[in-house]
Amino acid sequence: MKHFSVTECYGLIPISDYESDALSTLQADELSSYISMNRLDQDLIRVTRKSVTFINYVGFIQLSSCSIEILPKVSSNEPSQSRRVLLHMLERTGYLDIHESQIGQIEYEKMNLFEILASLFTEKVLRELTRGVLRTYITQQDELNTVRGRIDTTSQMKRAHIKSTAVSCIYDEFHPDHILNRILKATLRKIMMQSNQLNTRKRAGHAMMYLDEVTDSIDQRIFRSTIYFDRNNRRYEASHRLAMLLLSQSAPIPRKGNKSASSVLFKMNDLFESYIAHLARKLISHAVIKDRSYKLLIKENTDRGVFQLEPDLLISGIDGLSMIIDTKWKVVDSSHSRHGVKREDFYQMYAYLTRYEHVESVILLYPDHNGIERNNGLPLESWYVEGRPDKRLLVYAINYEDESLALLELKSIMKGYLA
Repeated sequence: MKHFSVTECYGLIPISDYESDALSTLQADELSSYISMNRLDQDLIRVTRKSVTFINYVGFIQLSSCSIEILPKVSSNEPSQSRRVLLHMLERTGYLDIHESQIGQIEYEKMNLFEILASLFTEKVLRELTRGVLRTYITQQDELNTVRGRIDTTSQMKRAHIKSTAVSCIYDEFHPDHILNRILKATLRKIMMQSNQLNTRKRAGHAMMYLDEVTDSIDQRIFRSTIYFDRNNRRYEASHRLAMLLLSQSAPIPRKGNKSASSVLFKMNDLFESYIAHLARKLISHAVIKDRSYKLLIKENTDRGVFQLEPDLLISGIDGLSMIIDTKWKVVDSSHSRHGVKREDFYQMYAYLTRYEHVESVILLYPDHNGIERNNGLPLESWYVEGRPDKRLLVYAINYEDESLALLELKSIMKGYLA
């Protein structure tokens, strides 16, 4: 089976029936069908006659005859480093729960993103299953020869005309066949079908033996069920989180042989935003994530606000003044006018500057890359509102590959504009 690894935004996959390193037209059609069926943002996955480009999306897509891995851009251009950075950001933002010992065992050079997640999941869930399969009380209804639980009077009256000694009963049975275990089993089965790693498949098969009494569920509704974790099942919470990642965006593809496709996809804009929020919380306690204090305008005849303002980070200083940091997973370049900052981003930041009276500085924060010329911690660009030189919009880039360096850079930015 073909495997493609491509860099988000910067790389593309050619489409050709005559090149070995290209998607065939049938594979491209299958990808297009998958995008449409799962309602993925088609503006962020550009499929043309000649190539496929992924913008903002990172992750893994499994089709019937090939797989596609989309990785974030890193300075070294090495897929192993891209995987390492992506896994680190997913761990820091709460998508994954990875122990330090597990991180050291990951073979980033040999394993793609799906294989890494599958390995982490099988190791984690097998460890918990060996400690004991989770059982819970499940309500059952059945006709029994002896009374168990309570009598279902409604059902009993309906069958009163039947000559039988059986009694309709409703009772609770302590059983492993519940929603959480069904989700774990469905994930293990998917891994056994798709993983190319022998050790991962062995762990999945071993874990399946513990779940032999659990139904092989094909009802997609169970994957949308809300599961509440308490002291009895909390040790499975991390396994459930990984399972939902591995089962996300799974849908059948209408192709001969009833093949199926699935994906594990993240929007880098959201991931970058969450990662910067994580760093900010480590540096300062007065940070509000997604502040919703203000609307842009108020409708006169109803006094209702319209156009909710929602800056990514509102950070308060000790003197009553505050600053806003808004992250953008976009490419800015020192060779472009205004570094290529988009017009719509200017208007959005202007709304923050004018509506938040106590905010004097708004920072547009972009990911750093080789096309940006850094200048000893100074902003890439800076402007002020006409007639209000105290109200400034500034552009910075931050190194997201190295967390210790990112913390230093973010601390320097905040220190420069907060008393």
